[in-house]
Amino acid sequence: MEMERRHFLAALSASAVVTCPAALLAATGPSMARTRHGPVVGRFIGGVHAFKGVRYGASTADGGRFRPSRPPRPWTKPAPAFGDGPASPQSEPGAKSTRRQPVPESEDCLTLDVWTPALRDGGKRPVMVWLHGGGLWRSSAAGAFQSGQRLAANNDVVMVSPNHRLGLLGFAYLQEFDPAFAGSASAGMLDLVLALQWVRDNIEEFGGDPANVTIFGQSGGGQKVSLLMAMPAAQGLFHKAIIQSGPAPVALEAPYGRELASRLLHLLDVPEKRARDLQHVPLRRLMTAYYRLFHEIGGFGVLGIIQDFAPVVDGITLPQHPFWNGASPLSRDIPLIIGTTRTEMTEYTLQLDPDAPKRDFAGVSDHLRPLFGADAQGIVDHYRAAHPGAGPWEVDQLIRSDWPTRFFSRRIADAQARLKGAPVWMYRMDWSTRADNGLLMSPHAIDIPFVLDTVGTELTRPGQEEEQRQMVRQMSGAWVSFARDGRPHGDAFPHWVPYEPERRATLLFDTRSRMADDPDGGDLDRIAAGLPHYRAVAGGVTSPTSRGLVQ
Repeated sequence: MEMERRHFLAALSASAVVTCPAALLAATGPSMARTRHGPVVGRFIGGVHAFKGVRYGASTADGGRFRPSRPPRPWTKPAPAFGDGPASPQSEPGAKSTRRQPVPESEDCLTLDVWTPALRDGGKRPVMVWLHGGGLWRSSAAGAFQSGQRLAANNDVVMVSPNHRLGLLGFAYLQEFDPAFAGSASAGMLDLVLALQWVRDNIEEFGGDPANVTIFGQSGGGQKVSLLMAMPAAQGLFHKAIIQSGPAPVALEAPYGRELASRLLHLLDVPEKRARDLQHVPLRRLMTAYYRLFHEIGGFGVLGIIQDFAPVVDGITLPQHPFWNGASPLSRDIPLIIGTTRTEMTEYTLQLDPDAPKRDFAGVSDHLRPLFGADAQGIVDHYRAAHPGAGPWEVDQLIRSDWPTRFFSRRIADAQARLKGAPVWMYRMDWSTRADNGLLMSPHAIDIPFVLDTVGTELTRPGQEEEQRQMVRQMSGAWVSFARDGRPHGDAFPHWVPYEPERRATLLFDTRSRMADDPDGGDLDRIAAGLPHYRAVAGGVTSPTSRGLVQ
């Protein structure tokens, strides 16, 4: 015991020099927990024990590259857990970027953060596992805007947030070239399965209930939730799910996944029969080739339409598309909350073209043709008639929010509800910020601080803080009550009616929230009418009953 105490103090001292000033530790106090792999040292701050950068998997470098992740080697000396772990490699070598990385990048990236009100008290608290956004190719769990400190402290829950492999390293379909790479197209998702296994095996030490785990995420995090609901390896590791502005009803199919991998091998001068040589290619060279291919295919695609490296329906790791041809039976007993913001793409559109709000309706139609082809004018005409008070900018952004994000969300809700299993709840977040002269309206990711109670740390500064606090009381309260007992309820918002395809009851979150039946129905039906002509995922979607491409 004395030796363990000395190791504890040594770890505390060493980490304080690098990542945690001694004065801060003295003010907040250290925390120690024992995981199955070894002890970890965190700190008590803001009413919770925070453990950051806890290792849950071994390094994925060298022989671990493109292969399913493994548990870490056990350790005996207390490991410092004071700072976020490294992100999965994601930066383009040599490229100038205005996006500042809050943490370093490394193939040794399988760590997670934990926030809990108490340790080893048998509290059986709900466990909420946050899956970070950034599509399937960027970002990490770092950043105050997605901290679990307030969520845990104010609601008596445990929050966990893992890092995992992304992009090329997480989703390259190589198994047709070498059976040693079985599951490589879902390696990043299998990392998350390993993180959920860590939760199952360790969370009681952190005061959580391994039998009451909710996975939730926004944008790419929602895509990961969608995919986990269809993965046999994840079955039984979580019990509820929330998809925020990140529906992924479809994955890639094998022919397209193989084409991407083959093109990558060609760029690296690696023969297909020697695909295993990729494990020894220097990371910088690998990422340079990846980004060359990334730019050739047009980037990650329209929000929600996957065309970059992503999980492939391989019949084993991912037996089917999560929801496109019907929901996976694996998800039948998983209660689900799903929804979007009202105008998902405003910030993205402004970043690409600051003059976009000046377009007239003809200009809106022209800029929508890459999405809808000859149908663009008809869709704009429909939205103008359905929203007579909306000008060109608002119509443009309603359409870009509905396709694909809101349409995909409805597709998932319909498919899940038709399983006649656990209930589904649908929402739309309508609160609007007056930032940027009101042009942002209800942009993508504005709801993250409402859910995680991190108002004041968000990447976009929307102002109107008291209104935001009102949104926190509603959305954070709904999410926590759902995690606690499988039903979103509370005094801060109206009774939330479960979703059925016939009625499509939807809670519209705002300063005055209200229920509405099928509030986007006519708009989404208009898009559905032309669906066979639109691309839902790169490479198309094969029907389970035919070889033709269906949408």
